[in-house]
Amino acid sequence: MKISHAMLVLAITAAATSGSALAVTDSGNQSKVSTETWLTIPAIYDKLIAAGYSDITEIEREHDGYEVKAIGPDGERVKLDVDPITADVLKSRKKHDD
Repeated sequence: MKISHAMLVLAITAAATSGSALAVTDSGNQSKVSTETWLTIPAIYDKLIAAGYSDITEIEREHDGYEVKAIGPDGERVKLDVDPITADVLKSRKKHDD
């Protein structure tokens, strides 16, 4: 099980590192921030696991951070918006199975 998560993270990392610098918001001010300063996908994965999230099935780079699908500490499936520099969870939404 752990190997499949590692392979997922490696595949996502390979796809994500082919991107270029993007504009992100910093405290409401538009500023150019290079994605080179972002935490890597494996680092985001590790920090979320340490924070109590599990079964992380997707980590996707978005224009302003990472979007993550996981199981929250309470056992509910969630979609997270994660700060790309600090790995803080900015927004958490329960994911409903349709």
